Amino acid sequence: MTLWNRLRLAYMALFGNTKAVATMVPTWREGQPAYPEANFESMVRHGWRRNELIFACVSKTANTASQVTLRVYSRRDNKPLNEHPLAALIAQPNPYMNEFDFWAAIIIYQRFAGRAIFEKERSRAGQVVRLWPLRPDWVRPVPSSENVIAYYEYAPPGLDKVRLDPADVLDFKLFDPLNLYHGFPPVAVAARVGDVDSAMTDYLKLFFQHGGMPPGLLKTTQKLGQAERERIRAQWSEAYGGYRSWLAPAVLDSDASFQQVGFDFRQMGTEVLDARNEARICMVLDVPPILVGAKVGLDRSTFSNYREARRAWWEDSLTALYKNLSDTVDGQLVPEFGDDIYAEWDFSQVPALQEAIGERWQRATEALRAGFITVNDARRQVGLPEDPRGDVYLRPVGAVEVPATKTTKALAVEPLAVPSANGHGKNVKAEDVPDDEEDRRALEEETRAALVKFFGGQLERIEASLEEELLGAA
Repeated sequence: MTLWNRLRLAYMALFGNTKAVATMVPTWREGQPAYPEANFESMVRHGWRRNELIFACVSKTANTASQVTLRVYSRRDNKPLNEHPLAALIAQPNPYMNEFDFWAAIIIYQRFAGRAIFEKERSRAGQVVRLWPLRPDWVRPVPSSENVIAYYEYAPPGLDKVRLDPADVLDFKLFDPLNLYHGFPPVAVAARVGDVDSAMTDYLKLFFQHGGMPPGLLKTTQKLGQAERERIRAQWSEAYGGYRSWLAPAVLDSDASFQQVGFDFRQMGTEVLDARNEARICMVLDVPPILVGAKVGLDRSTFSNYREARRAWWEDSLTALYKNLSDTVDGQLVPEFGDDIYAEWDFSQVPALQEAIGERWQRATEALRAGFITVNDARRQVGLPEDPRGDVYLRPVGAVEVPATKTTKALAVEPLAVPSANGHGKNVKAEDVPDDEEDRRALEEETRAALVKFFGGQLERIEASLEEELLGAA
């Protein structure tokens, strides 16, 4: 421990901990730029520009920015402020970028550099009016024990270094447990597997460039000199090398034979290696293999699997990714425009999430109709605000509430005795119906009167029971 840090700890012990210990840096690092560990240019050249799967995974993730919108809301009434200056800034950060370009660039920079950095351009009044992307490997934070970051140093090759105040920088940084000042890019983690995958592609390219001819050797019983060996090698390559000579039959002398010394594709296990590489690259870049057309995902591909994978990707990964981005905006950009607003994502145009929303609406509606939940419970489940009159249940008209502690005997339906034609209170059977029209009409009248009396009594019982329950609840 340096003498300065010892004095600092002694001062804090005597006069209080005025600064967080976590911000302390060695004296030799004070004022010295912190450089990233991963080579951003190498990640881009060998990953983005050379490996098809890494390009597909990063592009697939970045393109999801076309389905979301970051909206600005008022903290007072939670209403969207579409004409707010911050909303206009996000919609067009600078004359050359729209909102999709903005979020897509951030995602791509994070994947290859571990961070995306933008410079805040201010008006004469000090208001942020534009956001300009900075190449992340040219930006170096300068550590400080007082302020964590004293300033950012922007150093394009061949130009003078420029100091940027931390307040003028919008930094979307991934967390690296070993480096407080730089994030570690996911592509750097996948680089080893990506190199193996690219090497296999290079091997296939070389194999077909040379006509698919497996490595081997020509054996002869004769003793050959150096010049003779070179002549035979040249003649063999000229006759049987290249894709144009694939079908040309080989002709060997009586004392010559061809012996294969290399592996063919089956012996190399290319399918197993391809599946392993694809699975690991997709795992690190957090993209389901089926969504980018990787073979390991297509082996069990169906439309149902694709739909479920897309939905799970949004629910488990992309919502967290975009939440991290909006948190950065809330922490580093929203305060520039006051404390009465906040930023929140609008996911209403995401097809994968709309499927889940439809299912939630269906469940909430069915539960509401069955009387299991209140109107406000259903509204909360589908993301709607509560209604002042919504703390009520919707029950079917024919349903009767019976407390579990009471017997249902009071509401039991007694057997209906329909008076017969001769005036006796017996149930009328089909064979008891009189043949005489006048007697039959009299029986119908008696039956109608008995039914009216019966259902009237049932209605009175239901009303009395409901009144009792309502009075008890009050």
